[in-house]
Amino acid sequence: MTGPQIVTGALYIDCGQPRRNGDWARPPRAKYECLTCGTTDGPVVGETAVKAFVATIRATHQQTHHQQGEAA
Repeated sequence: MTGPQIVTGALYIDCGQPRRNGDWARPPRAKYECLTCGTTDGPVVGETAVKAFVATIRATHQQTHHQQGEAA
């Protein structure tokens, strides 16, 4: 078991609601909220955009909003 964990951000993902015909009744969307600096990245909408956002947001947010060595 590890020690206490500090939550520094929240990634919200709504997987959307697909229709039977392959279209979306409600498209997927995602956003990231940093609890360290108080900023929100996103929301992004659409299957491709959400996949890319989820894959890169932690590193992208760190580079954009925090100096090296500061937790994000």
